[in-house]
Amino acid sequence: MKGKRRIWLWGLGITVLVPAVLTGGMLASLNVEITEGGAHSRINVPLPLADSQGIAIHAYGGTAETDARFTGWLDGPIVRRGPEGRWRAHWFCEGRVEERDGAGESLDVPCAGTTHRIALRAPPMLPDVLPMPAKVAVLSDLEGNAAFLDEALPRMGIVNAEGRWAFGNGHLVVLGDVVDRARDVHAVLWTLYRLAGEAADAGGALNLVLGNHEQYVLAANISRAHPDHRHALQALGGYAEPFARGTVLGDWLRSRPVALQLGEVLFVHGGISPAVLDRGLSVNALNAASRAYWSGANTTPTPALDSVFLPDGVTQYRGLLQAVEGRYAQADAAHVERVLAHFGVRQLVIAHTPVPRAQARYDGAVMAVNVNDNSATPSVLRYEGETPRVEDIGVPRRLVDNPSVHARPLDLTSDADRALLKRTMVAMQDLAALPQPY
Repeated sequence: MKGKRRIWLWGLGITVLVPAVLTGGMLASLNVEITEGGAHSRINVPLPLADSQGIAIHAYGGTAETDARFTGWLDGPIVRRGPEGRWRAHWFCEGRVEERDGAGESLDVPCAGTTHRIALRAPPMLPDVLPMPAKVAVLSDLEGNAAFLDEALPRMGIVNAEGRWAFGNGHLVVLGDVVDRARDVHAVLWTLYRLAGEAADAGGALNLVLGNHEQYVLAANISRAHPDHRHALQALGGYAEPFARGTVLGDWLRSRPVALQLGEVLFVHGGISPAVLDRGLSVNALNAASRAYWSGANTTPTPALDSVFLPDGVTQYRGLLQAVEGRYAQADAAHVERVLAHFGVRQLVIAHTPVPRAQARYDGAVMAVNVNDNSATPSVLRYEGETPRVEDIGVPRRLVDNPSVHARPLDLTSDADRALLKRTMVAMQDLAALPQPY
């Protein structure tokens, strides 16, 4: 996965630089950054060099302060299905893990004085190529931002005041990267899962298309996760647990497409590169490869899997909007025409690469929709029939780039702080050992 080299280097940094710091008598300069909830965010290691800022190493081990409280916060639930409609659920509430067994199509999760009802009924599987609905709305790159989602959906007319589906037979396309970054990953996913079922009941659909971050978490690569979320996942059984095969959300994510075609409009998270075109794959072939990989049926590298996972694959390619040094130049209009002709569409919708406002590129042949940035205009793409329209919804993302709120000295005479460093190193080794290239 992307970032393996960086993770390996940070691990090397801890192994080599911490002894150097100790030898240099700079122990007092070591510190650990901590989130408001109490999770360890970063370890700051000084360098014995003039004018050096040192390095900040992410505390991937999921550790937290001994008095961490996580007031009012729920993470999960993780729900595993059993025989005869039964299930087993466990969740993280204000620093504690709670469990429940039951049966039926819903689960009530009490936490911090509030009961959260979780819908467990599986949404129906839809074809990956469908006629164009009468109305379509597109969101992307939610990245665990439940507060934004809860405010944006009613503003867009997708849900009513009670948070229930109100978009009738319309389709909401969520174009990847709903996980990582912010800490409310499960809240976002359970909301989308519930709405997918409610939409189907109304004759509409919620189409979640996988992005690169969904691939990361399915592979237990939590290097982009919020520190609070990492801590909760460790408490709940580890980084592979929440979306493992046999879990409700894990099975749902593993079955989602990486490409969706509605009428003459194609939706992918990243883009379509020349390499993907050269492989000659269809929408259905791309999705079949992705599903086979996540089901465990085929994990051997193939041209189809390359087209899904590699930097020039449909979940990661940025070349329609920018060049990436050492990998590919920015695409030209002739390439876009080839994309449209190959898939038999007139327009391609992409996310992944940030833009200042949802917008048309290549004379309207490409629509770019990733506005997950505090400086971007909060806008969404809509279709009425085949006609696209960009709408400003006035709901800011309110992103926080560094969740740390304070720091304290790191005391290597403390058992807890030595365990913090050890857990960080083990987590880095685990991340570095993830399969390559995907």
